[in-house]
Amino acid sequence: MKTKHIDIICFSLALLMSFHSLAQEQIVNDSLDPQLVRVVKPYSPKISDAFKLKQLPSLENQEILNKKSIDYTIFSFPVASIFTPAKSKSIGLEQLKKKRKFNNVAALSVGNYTNINGDLFLNKSIAKGRLISAYLSHQSSQGGIKDLFLDDLFSENTAQLKYNVIQGNKNWNVRAAAQRYMSHWYGLSTNVDTAPTQSFDAKQIVSVFQIKGSLNLNEGFVEDAEVETYTLSDDFDSNEIRAQFKTQLKLDVLEKSLETQFGLSFLKGSFKEGFTVNQALDYGNLGVSISPKFKFNLSSFNITAGLKVVYFDDNERSKQTLHVYPKIATSYDVVDSIFIAYAGIEGDLDQNTYRDLYLENPFVAPSLNILPTSMPYKLFVGSKGRLANSISYDASAVFSRQNDAVLFQKNAIQSNLNNQPFGYGNSFGVVYDDMETFTVQGSLFFQFNNSLNMTTKASFSSYSLDNEEEAWNLPKIQASLEMRYQPTNRLNLGFQGYYFGKRFDLQKTDISQENQSPQTTALDAFIDLNIDASYSLTPKWSLTLKLNNILGRNYNRWMDFPVQGAQVSAGAFYKFDF
Repeated sequence: MKTKHIDIICFSLALLMSFHSLAQEQIVNDSLDPQLVRVVKPYSPKISDAFKLKQLPSLENQEILNKKSIDYTIFSFPVASIFTPAKSKSIGLEQLKKKRKFNNVAALSVGNYTNINGDLFLNKSIAKGRLISAYLSHQSSQGGIKDLFLDDLFSENTAQLKYNVIQGNKNWNVRAAAQRYMSHWYGLSTNVDTAPTQSFDAKQIVSVFQIKGSLNLNEGFVEDAEVETYTLSDDFDSNEIRAQFKTQLKLDVLEKSLETQFGLSFLKGSFKEGFTVNQALDYGNLGVSISPKFKFNLSSFNITAGLKVVYFDDNERSKQTLHVYPKIATSYDVVDSIFIAYAGIEGDLDQNTYRDLYLENPFVAPSLNILPTSMPYKLFVGSKGRLANSISYDASAVFSRQNDAVLFQKNAIQSNLNNQPFGYGNSFGVVYDDMETFTVQGSLFFQFNNSLNMTTKASFSSYSLDNEEEAWNLPKIQASLEMRYQPTNRLNLGFQGYYFGKRFDLQKTDISQENQSPQTTALDAFIDLNIDASYSLTPKWSLTLKLNNILGRNYNRWMDFPVQGAQVSAGAFYKFDF
């Protein structure tokens, strides 16, 4: 069989070779087509070339398979076992304990220089949507700064009562408050020959009574309204009354929101006598303002365009003026909240008051010339955003002009003040000048985690004045660093550091002496570092510790007025409910 198959294969190969030779011979001997042309093209299949086989497969040989039955038997026997399955237990999420919140807090701390600080917050819900609250505060020191000729005691007391009502879309409240401030003009200059030789009482007490009410509406033409009035008096027959009213209106004009703020301001006050003249100083004015503005939002570009018109009537000087200030601000989100550029221009009229000047500098004499400060324009350009998920920033440059800008300046010795305690060169007055200011400022905010955050700010300012030699008592450089760290739920730590740059003031002598010229005096820059800590003993009780001015330097914020050195105070606060 194998030989027969081999013969068949050999015969087939020989037959194919003979056909191949015959075909080549015919092609070569063909006289009509002596050239040989071969076309080679690769095959490129297309989807349309494919076809589906429709015939069904069939089996030529089909055998009927018969299933065989199988019989089997299981031999079972018992097996001893000591395994006992345990009952399953359901696993639930651990429920976090809610931290109880208390409505009332009382705090008290005591430190060196006999410094005492106390606060009491009381809140009571008297009905649904009705809350009454009270606040009491006390801060005092018995002084003790070394090498002072006069006492340096001070105190501040505040009492406030507030009634708040929430009814649907309406929220209104009324508040009554009383403040009492006590300070001493202890800053006698040691560089003059006419300094007093005997100690005297240089105490000043200022009392303020205030009533304030506000209304907030979430719908309607009027969004909110606020009214405030206060009266002020001191130990030297000074008095001041101020009343303010402002409201926010909202209208839809041409499918745009028009927000308009309307305001009224009234001020009247007097001082018993001036510093250089033996007669009363009266001041008073009435101001009416309206400030409309449009807001446009175009994708990443936002713009607020408006203005403020102020009519100002100085009734003591019989002078009426009309001021128009720009109110324009733009912002553009360049890189999705990472880099936001903004710029704008604005202006305003700032009404100076005895109360505001005293709170800024408690050593002013009760014989001030009160004038408003007008800011025709303030140009600003800057950027803000996020450098990372935990770091945000804000940097800007500001150029502004102020007409009648307020500058604090040390008073000279005035022997014609009938031996008033502020007439020995130990108080401050105010001078006004037109001033241009260029400021570069920036801030960084770090939120590392839920327990650590830090904020740092810095600014550099350059001043240009029309008449005065220096921007008295204004620093060119300011910086601050604040940090809050909570390593555990019980412990909370804080740090505050401040840098205040060099300032200038005038050292004056007795006005009555002739041929005496004031000398410009530089006040050194200073750094003030403070640390505070609180530890929670129980949900109700906590201990506190504060270290202020830890460098211990008796620096001068105001000329000839050194501050207290290193201060340590410890105390506790208690949270409770009625």
